Amino acid sequence: MAVAAVSFAAETIGNLLIEETKFLQGVSDQVEQLQLELKRMQSFLKDADARQHEEERVKVWISQARDLAYEADDLIERYAFKVASRRRKGIRGITKSCVGILNECYARHTTKTGIQTLKTKISDLTKSFQEYGIAAVMERQDGASSSSHQQLRRTYSHVVEDDFVGLEDDVEMLVKHLLRGSDHDHEIDQHFRVVSICGMGGLGKTTLARKVYNHPEMRRCFDGLAWVCVSQKWQKEDILQRILLSLIPEKRKEILEWRDEELVRQLFQILQNKKCLVVLDDIWATEPWECIKQAFPIRNDGSKILVTSRNKDVALHIDPSGLHHQPRFLSEDESWQLLQRKALRGRFHGEHEDFKKLENLGKEMVKACGGLPLAVIVLSGTLATKKDLNEWATVKRNIKAHLGRGNNLIKEEGNLHKILALSYNDLPYKLKPCFLYLSRYEEDSDIDTETLYQLWIAEGIISTKDQTGEESMMDVAERCLGELVTRCMVQGKAPDDDDVMLSSVGRSFASCRLHDLMRDLSLLKAKEENFLLSMNFYHDGILDEHGNNDHSRVYRLAVHFSKEDVRKYVPPAEKRNTRHLRSLALLVSGYEGRLPKKMKSQFNRFKMLRVLAIEGIRPTFSEAPIHKSVFILVADHLRLPKAIGELIHLRYLSLRGSVFLCLPSSLGNLQNLQTLDLRAGVCRIPNVLWKMRQLRHLYLPANYADRMVGKFNLNLCCKKLRLKGLDKLEILENFCPPTCSSQDISTLKNLRVLSAVVFTGNFDDEYFPVEIHRLMANSDHVRCTSLIIVFNNDITPAVALTKKKLSDAVGQCFSSRNLQLLEVHGPLANFPRYEAQYMYASLLKLKLTTMEIEEDSMETLERLPNLRSLHLRDLNILGKEMRCKATGFGQLRFLRFEFLRNLEKWDVDEGAMPNLSVLTIVYCTKLEMVPNGLRYVKTLKELNIASMPKEFTDRIQAVNGEDKGQDFDKVSHIPTISVRNILS
Repeated sequence: MAVAAVSFAAETIGNLLIEETKFLQGVSDQVEQLQLELKRMQSFLKDADARQHEEERVKVWISQARDLAYEADDLIERYAFKVASRRRKGIRGITKSCVGILNECYARHTTKTGIQTLKTKISDLTKSFQEYGIAAVMERQDGASSSSHQQLRRTYSHVVEDDFVGLEDDVEMLVKHLLRGSDHDHEIDQHFRVVSICGMGGLGKTTLARKVYNHPEMRRCFDGLAWVCVSQKWQKEDILQRILLSLIPEKRKEILEWRDEELVRQLFQILQNKKCLVVLDDIWATEPWECIKQAFPIRNDGSKILVTSRNKDVALHIDPSGLHHQPRFLSEDESWQLLQRKALRGRFHGEHEDFKKLENLGKEMVKACGGLPLAVIVLSGTLATKKDLNEWATVKRNIKAHLGRGNNLIKEEGNLHKILALSYNDLPYKLKPCFLYLSRYEEDSDIDTETLYQLWIAEGIISTKDQTGEESMMDVAERCLGELVTRCMVQGKAPDDDDVMLSSVGRSFASCRLHDLMRDLSLLKAKEENFLLSMNFYHDGILDEHGNNDHSRVYRLAVHFSKEDVRKYVPPAEKRNTRHLRSLALLVSGYEGRLPKKMKSQFNRFKMLRVLAIEGIRPTFSEAPIHKSVFILVADHLRLPKAIGELIHLRYLSLRGSVFLCLPSSLGNLQNLQTLDLRAGVCRIPNVLWKMRQLRHLYLPANYADRMVGKFNLNLCCKKLRLKGLDKLEILENFCPPTCSSQDISTLKNLRVLSAVVFTGNFDDEYFPVEIHRLMANSDHVRCTSLIIVFNNDITPAVALTKKKLSDAVGQCFSSRNLQLLEVHGPLANFPRYEAQYMYASLLKLKLTTMEIEEDSMETLERLPNLRSLHLRDLNILGKEMRCKATGFGQLRFLRFEFLRNLEKWDVDEGAMPNLSVLTIVYCTKLEMVPNGLRYVKTLKELNIASMPKEFTDRIQAVNGEDKGQDFDKVSHIPTISVRNILS
């Protein structure tokens, strides 16, 4: 991690030399020399950084190097800030000019002195690497640490876990696949040369592999079996010898004398002539396989290889076409069952008077294990020594300490954390800050990846130097997350039907999350490295009501509040405690009220911030009508402070979920801003966004102009927002004419994602179709467009001519070649009819609500060639019947019918919807039955029925496996059927 800190400091200083040379005049030579010293220090750090967990002296040296890097970054940025601030304010009068020049000269002198001092410190620290024996310590520890590591991680094939719970089916499945293709297997089915078990540390990969290895069928069907633990410290000769010693133990003497070439040749011949199973347990990288692969014949029907790894890429590298299995986490019941077997060992039983109480305590405790078998086993080891109910209760109160979570790593239980930390230590230094940054989020959070990528970029964790080819910075960030997912340190979630925009721009992950124990590791390491401090105001008690806290060594601070405690928070007031901060996140959950004055008054102290997030601050509005004068008074108290404009280093500003009715015009000073997130309620935005030339991601408030005018009958919006000039903008969300000009869209040549909302209430009947056409024409260069059209209920057309105009206006949207998502809410005459294969080719998701459609409108919809998701809600189906014809909806995955109150009959021909995965039917009270054609949709995995009459649900259900309903056979092939809120 120190390598990342030093690298980041050197890169930041280099960027300042390039981008802000005018603000470094007079010190640029010294700054260059400082940068060279930092780069020199990097060469010593790469080995040391990976070894700091093994030797205290190395750890201290690393800490000093990291602190010097932060100090260097701080010194140069402070000087650039002072000069930039003075010159931006301008010079008024000769006296002020002279004072400004004197101040700048003093700052230059101070900075030169500071640089010289830092260079000396860095030079001395680098010399101490040799002089104080740190290099020698590392070399000395190399053998010892290798030995202890091997002892910790060494696995043996004969140690079979008796208390095996929950994964019995996995064992049978893996055995079945390993036996396919053998003489003992007569199935004509796909078989694999390589089978892998991948997953995070502690998931039970080795235990599962042992169960497979020692399965009776394996002994019967294979001529020989070999088990070798590769681990992180490995030698080619050792791996080959151990495999051969298992397969031909009678030649032990010769094996130990053979050299590499002979070892490879002998093993190749054995594996080619016999059917053997070789287990490569705990393999971390591809290098070991590259060294030994010549000893393994390339055949699917002979010898087999079973691999366990924390890195999926390793398994894919060994055999991309192999079977790659990831075990699941244990359920809470399975965790309790494992705990009971390990901890009780017959001491208590179901009839014992305390058993029920022990069971309740045990089930509560295993929740903290998150289904990780190793965590349950560690907890069991602690509980096995406890004699009575009171001692179990004591363990429950200190569950984190007993799991080795937190700082309690010197106890035996700490092995759990040490084992998980192996994954962190194995990370390339570039990925370590990516992982540590995830500690910013609360437990069990679904982390939005788009936001995460933007934060990584703003913090400098992802930089332009990481780009290859045509990659964008967001692409680089996703590549980094992908590697963390591949290494099983982070759990990634792929885009679903609601994330078609992400799929369209090539995103593999919509969100991600950390297992609780991995999050604890991230929290611990981030705090140890002074990288990021994340705390719950309402849990940790670290911040008292007077703000007496010391964050002088933390560069990033994230504070999570409950709605009760946000009023008590006082930011650190002393300048020495705040000037170093690069990132500040104040994240409020469920709060209603204005930003506390003490919090607002502190903004001008955070001069060096790159990231600022104030999320979840909302005013309380009563439902009663609000008088204009009262509303203006409320608005005045909800202004974002003007001091926000002094944070000129900001790259990321998020007010998401917060409501500041008035944003200051000083916002235009933030010319380094890359991400501006205003996704909140209504607010007034000054026309200064065009000044932010570095802006890449802009999220406007959702429908703020329409809502302000509609709810309060006030026009708080300033003149039309100018976007022209934002040449680097890639994402624009909640674009809403006429608040912004559609013509500006055509000038945003780098725009990749556009999300627009159009309200008919903003236009007259003539202007609306023209504006729709202009919007789509000007966005023709955008890769991915989303459009939501909302018809104001006040203009429900009474005349057919008006209804036709509205329908034609919607039809204009379909000429766009890049429209992926369309939602239409309102009283259209009918869904527009066009040649689908020409006009709708790009459409992936469609939602239609509150309109009339004819029966044959389905003919248009089912011919949309790439439609993945269709949602029909509150429609008036003329004719009361719908039919999906054969070959219709060829790509549809998600279909939802909701509040189709007059739909009586739905027919599905055989061959329709061949890829449908999820079907949802909600409150279609007149629908008589599910269509017969569902029996032919073999891809259907979920059927969700809600708020439907009992007569309908009875037809598809079976009670206790008997009394099957009339339509049960139509849906019996669907794995998951959910029925709720049955209407009587």
